[in-house]
Amino acid sequence: MSSIPQCRIEQIGSIAEPEFIIHKQIDGISQTVDKTFENHQQALDYILAQGWQVQRERNADSMIIQSRFLKP
Repeated sequence: MSSIPQCRIEQIGSIAEPEFIIHKQIDGISQTVDKTFENHQQALDYILAQGWQVQRERNADSMIIQSRFLKP
């Protein structure tokens, strides 16, 4: 059984005429969904309708990670 795809939404096109695409990663393999969206909300709705998950951005300077290595 494969895992649930993790997706991120990217804006392409110009600011005046934006388009959005979805990048899907499943089991370490990245793919771009062959569909464009007029706005971010449409792309998000598509991800949720498929039962996929939105990939969380990982902050490189997160205090959670840094605090693990601090001595008390």
